[in-house]
Amino acid sequence: MYIVPISTSITPLDILSQNESAAPVIGSYEKSPSFSDVFREVITDVTETQQVVNEDSARLVMGEIDDLHTIYNNLTKAEIAVETFVAVKDACQQSYNEIMQMSM
Repeated sequence: MYIVPISTSITPLDILSQNESAAPVIGSYEKSPSFSDVFREVITDVTETQQVVNEDSARLVMGEIDDLHTIYNNLTKAEIAVETFVAVKDACQQSYNEIMQMSM
């Protein structure tokens, strides 16, 4: 039985930092979105759904909409978007408060 020496199978860290393509990718950490991207997406979703609801309201007043279920669906989407935004904001605020209470 042949034993492979450990020193030949281990790549030094300085070589890995120079050549990122040789570095093993563990999980999908590099592909996950940043917090600012997620927060920006939530805010954009709230803005877009509110605009759709405002347009639906104007069209309803003008008598251009015959199906009320579309308006109801858009209102529900806007409500869920706002609730999601508030939940993300509350979680961020709670996390910030916990970090500020930590003793160093």
